[in-house]
Amino acid sequence: MKKLYSFLKISMVLIAIVSTYHSYAISSKKDSILLVGKIFNNEERVKDVVINVFDHNLKIKTIKVKSSNFVRTYLPKNTILTIEITAPNFHDKRFMFDSHVPDKLTKLPGYEFDMDIFSIEELSGVNTSLLDFPVGLVKYNSKKKIFIRDKDYTKRMKKLYFQLLEEAQMSERGTLKDD
Repeated sequence: MKKLYSFLKISMVLIAIVSTYHSYAISSKKDSILLVGKIFNNEERVKDVVINVFDHNLKIKTIKVKSSNFVRTYLPKNTILTIEITAPNFHDKRFMFDSHVPDKLTKLPGYEFDMDIFSIEELSGVNTSLLDFPVGLVKYNSKKKIFIRDKDYTKRMKKLYFQLLEEAQMSERGTLKDD
């Protein structure tokens, strides 16, 4: 029985290695943009995260992140993408990624992000329709030769998100006072 268990364990490790290598080989195309990110809630790791990548309105990729909050994937260049971050018991969050780059560019820069997502409990009692809008816009900056987020847009959205969180906290306090 121990031999069977050991064999199964080794087989599973080999399958994981081969599938990881295979997905890396498929994804690491020369004409792709590396996207690396961390997803958390109030500095805590979020489990069972699913990242959906949409090219315009067509879902082109789904990445499942089980126990780690770290995601690494490749994105196609020269299109408009929506990156949607979901997890059980959390509100979805999105950002837009304009992957257009100059044709003459040979080495494509990657993009790193950190995303704090709200739990459903955190925003209970408030209208969360604001969360349907992207929290950020990312595009290539020809002067800096990197992908950057639109700081003005992100700042405005962050302010609205904090107002939403504050409203939820006020709503919770009001409910507690009524009890």
